[in-house]
Amino acid sequence: MTSGIHLSTPVQLQGRSCVCLPTRLVAHAALRAASHQQRQRSSLISSSLKGLKQHAPQRSIRLQCSAQQATGEGTLISKTEVPAFIPRQDLMDQLLRWARNEATDPDTIGKYGLPIKVEPYANRDGMLWGITVSILRDGALATEVGIRYDEEEVLKHDWVGRGADGFPTLEGNAVAIVGKHLEIRKLDSNPVDEIARTAIRGLCQELVAAINKYYAFGSAFVDDST
Repeated sequence: MTSGIHLSTPVQLQGRSCVCLPTRLVAHAALRAASHQQRQRSSLISSSLKGLKQHAPQRSIRLQCSAQQATGEGTLISKTEVPAFIPRQDLMDQLLRWARNEATDPDTIGKYGLPIKVEPYANRDGMLWGITVSILRDGALATEVGIRYDEEEVLKHDWVGRGADGFPTLEGNAVAIVGKHLEIRKLDSNPVDEIARTAIRGLCQELVAAINKYYAFGSAFVDDST
């Protein structure tokens, strides 16, 4: 993490046997990684949100925006590296549907303290690349949070194998995948009070839970009881 919360990046397994990435093994490693980082999550979220003062944000970082959308200023709340084998479009599609469910949930205000509005964010090729969450107050915009991939690349290999020493290795052809990190940014310079800060914190925590479910089970909608 550069700043803020860990989004529970799962362990990337490696090896030699010429098979595709073992979904169950990857999911198990992801779940272990998520559990390992779970204890630090709340304190790290609180720490990063302290930087969102009641006046202008403490530091501004230029966003890499698509050709269809104007370049804006934003404050990085958190970022995490997404493993190369995670399908970007499927993950973001599920996170968008999850976020829309959150926005229409009757308990949204009880959960976050303020209502939210969700819109998809497309990259320069028109692909779903992120989510814009508007946090509202009294029918007006309080602040906007962007959940988006960056434009960095990461290499994805064909399969996982095992070397002669018994340690895993990545093998096969390597393909560059765009979207190395998933970032959470505050997109505007609106003042943030404790109520809005609590809403952002709650959004981050629920997003972490949805991503952990996807890493572990391939779905952001798995119930904890299953």
